[in-house]
Amino acid sequence: MPYLSNYRRLIKRIDNALRLPPIARVLLPVADVAEDIKDNFGFVVLSDGSTGPFYSCLGDTLEWLRQNAHHSIAESPSEIARGLDGIDLPRSALALGAFNALSQYLMKRAGFDPTTAGKPDDGDRPEGRIGVVGFFRPLVERYLARGTEVIVIEQQPERVPPELGLELFTTPQALARCDTVLCTASTLINNSIESIVEAAGDPAKIHLIGPSASGLPDLLFDLGIRSSGGVIIDRPRDLERAIAQGGSWGDCGRKYQLDREYYPGLDSLLRTACREAV
Repeated sequence: MPYLSNYRRLIKRIDNALRLPPIARVLLPVADVAEDIKDNFGFVVLSDGSTGPFYSCLGDTLEWLRQNAHHSIAESPSEIARGLDGIDLPRSALALGAFNALSQYLMKRAGFDPTTAGKPDDGDRPEGRIGVVGFFRPLVERYLARGTEVIVIEQQPERVPPELGLELFTTPQALARCDTVLCTASTLINNSIESIVEAAGDPAKIHLIGPSASGLPDLLFDLGIRSSGGVIIDRPRDLERAIAQGGSWGDCGRKYQLDREYYPGLDSLLRTACREAV
């Protein structure tokens, strides 16, 4: 598939240009918390502290990760990142975390901070009908409270409380009727992002959101997507403690939503990072 082919070529370019730090830790939500909360994230942490979040609740991802994630320790993040195929969901989730971690390393090495890169429209107050891909309850309830019409696309419809009275679909065709699309980055794990773009009709109305979107956005912008969000983890040790204790980790980092206009692109990042390495 074109997206995955381009994804692997992008990783190869980075791998050929930089010596990436190895994976130091893979942080997973504690078992009892994971059973109570529907949305949980794992984190791939490199030896320099660069951290890549990833959604850990698709299928049996958490069960697989608890048995296998330790095999990634000391591996190159690019090697693990190549495991993203959209079919093996646990391996793809871990691969996305590794890609996000190496992306954060490259941006940091190049001196690019997406949290201060202009003031893009992050889709927080869109007009008209909103399509939400991947049920994210706090976000949906915020728009419902404003009286906004919301359509939800969710492959696991049992996750959506019926009392919310939402239009709910398991396939993305209804996105063509939406004025704005807020798409969770789990679509990168199951490789449904291209079908979302096709169904939406106009990719410029799509905003990729959530911690799992913390990777380099070049391929997303190539698809025409308007913006891509993520989080920079500033305090990986605090994050490790929060995850181990089943607590909130939100204050361990800074969220951002990056528009194409404010993103320098992979070529510029690599040139700067390689110059700094000399």
